[in-house]
Amino acid sequence: MTSNQLKRGDTVIVTGAAQGIGRAIALRLAKAGARLALWDIAAAGLAETAKKCGALGVEAKVYSVDMGDRGAIEKAGNEVIDDGGAPFGLVNNAAIFPRSFVLDMDPDEWDRVLRVNLTGPFLAARTIGPSMVAAGRGAIVNIASTVPLRGDPQGAHYASAKAGILGLTKSLALALGPHNVRVNCVMPGISDTAQPLGGMSRDELLARGKQIPLGRIGQALYVDGSGRRTERCSGHSTSPRSNTRLRQSLRVAPWLPWRHP
Repeated sequence: MTSNQLKRGDTVIVTGAAQGIGRAIALRLAKAGARLALWDIAAAGLAETAKKCGALGVEAKVYSVDMGDRGAIEKAGNEVIDDGGAPFGLVNNAAIFPRSFVLDMDPDEWDRVLRVNLTGPFLAARTIGPSMVAAGRGAIVNIASTVPLRGDPQGAHYASAKAGILGLTKSLALALGPHNVRVNCVMPGISDTAQPLGGMSRDELLARGKQIPLGRIGQALYVDGSGRRTERCSGHSTSPRSNTRLRQSLRVAPWLPWRHP
């Protein structure tokens, strides 16, 4: 069987790479020598991530990709394959979280969130997966959330989409595992990133840390694999040390157990 370990120069796609957890993951992979394909719609942030990755001595190409647009996903995926062959890794990190009370939610908003947060990762895997199967190696990491475990009256669409990511991950793992392609899921808790600020002030965000036994909220570095939780994070899930990990849902939160049943 072909070795299923990240090698220097292997291509890894990171969606939602313009900021926060996506940027942290990209930088962690750059430190490991990966060749990065960075997807996002935020051009300035994407360029900054590429610059930071380039400073670590790796190639980082940017792609303007709306994860709610099937055509854009398939176009970018095929361009990555045409440019460098089968990618070794795909990190489905991009997501949106507009806040709306569940009974007042516009169905169009529901559709948009499900399209970006769930259908987008499916389409990315569908586009990239066949090349991984043909190569006989690869790793897909889907970024979910702990929100489905507790619910959110202002985020029923987000919770539902991220719950769907758990099922998608396990289904992809069963389909691709026999072909030496690993599929895993990371479930970050509330973190010091831009996303939660859509529903609260920064002071409110930091105050949430007082409700957590360890007295702090999460940081992007917890998810990129460079913090104390290196053995349980997405940067690690594409690394040589995670060669046997398959269809795990790993919680990354200061107050939750790591492994989802």
